[in-house]
Amino acid sequence: PEDADQAIVHTPYGRGLVIRTRKSDGIKEVQLLEWESFANPAKPQQQPFMMYTSVDYPSVTPRVGDDAVCQYGRGMVTQISRASADGANSKGEPPALKYSIALSSWRLNGRSTVTCHVTSPPPRVVRKHTVSEMDAHEKVTLARSQKTKATNYFSQKKDYNLALTTYASAVDAVRNVQHDYTSTNEVRADLVMVMVTCSNNAATCCIKLEKWDEASKFAQNALILLDALYGKKGKKIHTLLNKEGTIDAKLFGEWRVKSYLVVARSCLEGGGVDDAIGILKKARDVAVGYIDEINKQTNSSKEGKASLKSLTSQVKVVRRLLVECSNKKKAAKKMEKRRAKAMFGGDKENTSPAKVNKNKEVKQQTRKVEEVEEKGRIGILAGSVISDNGVGVASDQDIEMPIHPSGSSNPKDEGVSPTSMKKAVSFCSRAPQVREIESSTEDEDESSPWYSEHKEAMIMLGVAGFSAVALMASRRSFR
Repeated sequence: PEDADQAIVHTPYGRGLVIRTRKSDGIKEVQLLEWESFANPAKPQQQPFMMYTSVDYPSVTPRVGDDAVCQYGRGMVTQISRASADGANSKGEPPALKYSIALSSWRLNGRSTVTCHVTSPPPRVVRKHTVSEMDAHEKVTLARSQKTKATNYFSQKKDYNLALTTYASAVDAVRNVQHDYTSTNEVRADLVMVMVTCSNNAATCCIKLEKWDEASKFAQNALILLDALYGKKGKKIHTLLNKEGTIDAKLFGEWRVKSYLVVARSCLEGGGVDDAIGILKKARDVAVGYIDEINKQTNSSKEGKASLKSLTSQVKVVRRLLVECSNKKKAAKKMEKRRAKAMFGGDKENTSPAKVNKNKEVKQQTRKVEEVEEKGRIGILAGSVISDNGVGVASDQDIEMPIHPSGSSNPKDEGVSPTSMKKAVSFCSRAPQVREIESSTEDEDESSPWYSEHKEAMIMLGVAGFSAVALMASRRSFR
């Protein structure tokens, strides 16, 4: 079997990894890690270079971040310093190095950790455990360190691809954790927190990179975890999180709304406007509910005030996205109307039968009014006659006769000469005489042939008769 702690040693051929040690003869199987620098690089080897020796080679010099084993257990080297600040010792030799090691093999109550300081003998550097070899505590610790690196990539370097890869590796590290008797409530609480936060942060990276499907998957993963935790509300893990400062407004308010926003944004970009609206309404209800709950508290804690500020900003984002969804729905309806109009001829006006008949009636009435006005002008010209002396006299004259006293109708009786009696002629100031126009049009209609109004009907009748004769002739020919 392989050694539990595989040491990294110095060999004549570079660094080597001790895979296993035979118990029968003490022969060590060493994998040469730097042999490729000594071998021909033009011919790379597929199999690792191995060396079998009985020599106990010394360990490589420990560095910060290396896994090491000392007389107190296994851990990670966190600091290296001189054992004495006074300089050289009495023999003139430089002071020994002091290694600070955070022991991972020790488990204390709560979140307490153990750090030992070793000078002599120096710790032995060993290979780091793979994810499959780690226990729950080591996996959570790895995920938290990966989260710290990814946050630096995202906020400082703006490298969203590298941040996404690191967040995803943190999620994968704790995805299939198998809890055992060493998994304390603190480890389980840390597991929930690192899973939710890394999933939401990875979704945010996907939004930056416009990877909408992946963003929705990460956000939905966070929602599943939050729903599971909400189902166990009031139990040990939930109570521990609240005691450590992670209140419900942050757990089920901020983090859940953040996940909802990512899913809604992904739906909106994918064309699911109605789905996005439904999710945004859920997010708004959750945020408003926790905002009201915090406002009702007389003495809000520091965490409550921070959550109130964050939830208020999230509500603004929700409202902005709802407006964007509404605008997209309106644009889609306009596009559908345009397509429908283009499909049915592209007529911009209403083409219903009632509307068409009404438009026809209006056009006919307008045409009649125009004809009457035109004929009125013709009647005025037709009603005026030019006399011999060039004076125009109205044909429908209004003649004014002198007023005679009662009982005498003869002008001679009044002593008035016949020549003194004059005609009073005036032009007609009334509207054009439509009666004359109508009578003239009636005369024209009467003078026109009777078949002029039925030309189309007679043509159709003739075509029908011709068709009937042709059909009868064809039947006789077949007989």
